[in-house]
Amino acid sequence: MQADKKNKTRSNLKAAGIARIVSYVFDGSVLATPVFAATCFYNQENAKAAFPSFMTATVFAALIPYFFILFLYRKGKISDLQIPSRKERLLPLLIINLSVIAGFFILIYLKPERLLMSVYAVYLLGLPAVSLVTIFWKISFHATYITLFSFVYLIVFGKWAIFTLLFIPLVGWSRIKLKRHTTAQVIAGISVIAIISLTVFYITGFLTTNYWAVSEITSLFKSSSSYLALVLPGFGASTFFIFLYVFLKEFFKVNF
Repeated sequence: MQADKKNKTRSNLKAAGIARIVSYVFDGSVLATPVFAATCFYNQENAKAAFPSFMTATVFAALIPYFFILFLYRKGKISDLQIPSRKERLLPLLIINLSVIAGFFILIYLKPERLLMSVYAVYLLGLPAVSLVTIFWKISFHATYITLFSFVYLIVFGKWAIFTLLFIPLVGWSRIKLKRHTTAQVIAGISVIAIISLTVFYITGFLTTNYWAVSEITSLFKSSSSYLALVLPGFGASTFFIFLYVFLKEFFKVNF
């Protein structure tokens, strides 16, 4: 009996260690670099011309936020680099939002590729939306970042990036395993950024045009959209209600 308990404890510690590694590897400040690198340099003949835009996006969406969080941690203002406490997130989120906004205006001046501006627009719209929810409820930022990462790689690399979808439940599991978020908070993070990302990419044309390898998934998107239109009218709206359901269920303890 004691041996079983020891084995179970070891397994839990091992799983927690793996979850912790996953959380750090797929942190938003880490994922920003491969996201912007893919949008700026893949299939680009003049990589040198894209470099200023890449650096601007990376600095303002990842480096400044990361070093500000590191500064707060060393000053004892926050208890953990991943800021598990919802109340501790408010000041960092304010600075991060301001940093992303500043980066957006610089990118307008630099006039980068449309895809980079589209991805940055998701940051610009998604970050304030998730930040507002955080005031009342600890929605998962990790879930939002990994979802955007997967969507961007599917747009850029097509079917070759389909495996990135597996990272979404992996990261969600890690946050739940570490007890940093509930299942509802992870699902909400995925839902919010999915709605914003798909809306932005649809408006800017990256879901329906033959851009890079996106032609590989265009037919699948169209056929699945047609099917959903038949079996589930208002699919986009239903996603919103899924998020609303988990939010009310978790935060207000509403019984449906």
